[in-house]
Amino acid sequence: MIKMILAGSLFAIATASAQATPPTQQTPSAETRKGLVTVVNRLNGTIAIREEQDDKGKEKDDKEKDKEKNKDKADAEGTTTQYKIDHKLSESVHAGDKVKFSVRDSGGPKTNTGTITKIEAD
Repeated sequence: MIKMILAGSLFAIATASAQATPPTQQTPSAETRKGLVTVVNRLNGTIAIREEQDDKGKEKDDKEKDKEKNKDKADAEGTTTQYKIDHKLSESVHAGDKVKFSVRDSGGPKTNTGTITKIEAD
């Protein structure tokens, strides 16, 4: 009888600890983005890319079209963001290249930059 109580206790403890262990988190796959390289700074390992705006599937009325015509050209094309980049990756691109790239977020909520994990000419 004591053996059954001990066995039941061990089973309960093992089950409880297995339930308390959180599942492993998988890192989400980075989505591929498109943009135009504006600056490559190989000395400090950074790259600036103006991302393309994704307007696919949106219908614009006449008022929205007029507003867009009045915007700066830079605003109409997208915002420029600076990223960290490995020296080997930076050798494959130059300012003015249209590229496809993937970014891994780095740092906490205070940082706006990420690190380029993959980049190729489009």
